[in-house]
Amino acid sequence: MKPTAKDRAIAAAIAVVLFAAWELAARNEWISSTIFPPPTRILAGFPRLWREDLLENVSLTLMRFLGGAMLGGIPGIVFGLIVGWSPRMRRIADPFLAALHPIPKIVLFPLFIVIFGVSEWSTLAAIALTVFFPTLINAAAGARDISPLYFEVVRSYGGSRMALFRHVLLPGSLPMILSGVRIAANIGLLVTIAIEFTVTTRGIGSIIWLAWQTMRIENLYVGVIVCSLIGITINATIQWLLQRVAPWQMRE
Repeated sequence: MKPTAKDRAIAAAIAVVLFAAWELAARNEWISSTIFPPPTRILAGFPRLWREDLLENVSLTLMRFLGGAMLGGIPGIVFGLIVGWSPRMRRIADPFLAALHPIPKIVLFPLFIVIFGVSEWSTLAAIALTVFFPTLINAAAGARDISPLYFEVVRSYGGSRMALFRHVLLPGSLPMILSGVRIAANIGLLVTIAIEFTVTTRGIGSIIWLAWQTMRIENLYVGVIVCSLIGITINATIQWLLQRVAPWQMRE
């Protein structure tokens, strides 16, 4: 259900109270201002990081994330629709999905480094593999949930397999596809930041890691806030798309 103006006002009021309590506690040293600096000091770190190429680092993180998401998400959706549509393909694919899906994809990153070297390709491969499985599974579930009656109606009017795909399979699966994209995007962003902790010198993850190493805690919080804003933007965009393609899902 879409949040009302009252819901947003309550959420905003709670956030203001929490940040005010944090500010007061840090200023009076009720909590460690070194580990939990006042929010006003954290916000003051944004202009400094902006001068230190914050925008460039954000752009690099987004490029890695979007590149990997496209490489993994598009094949995941296409293959998921095929698996959900074809019982034979589902029987063939299910054992492989059961074996590969539970593996945390970040543990395969060293293998990608062996294959591609310490390069952007290894990062993109890890993100793509992370995004591939949630999109595939949700697309397949969306295709399976479509009533066979719709396919029979199109066939009875002489519709081709392409017509079935365009007019039944794809639109009928879209809500589940977008739900899968939302899950995959959140996990993909997490993996992007985790990789930037270790093997890159630029990006939001690198900012957070460097801030921890140098105990510039304000910069660490700035990086976390930027990650949160990226996540909020991604989720809001997918919610907007879901509202357009399946408005009934946004109601109670």
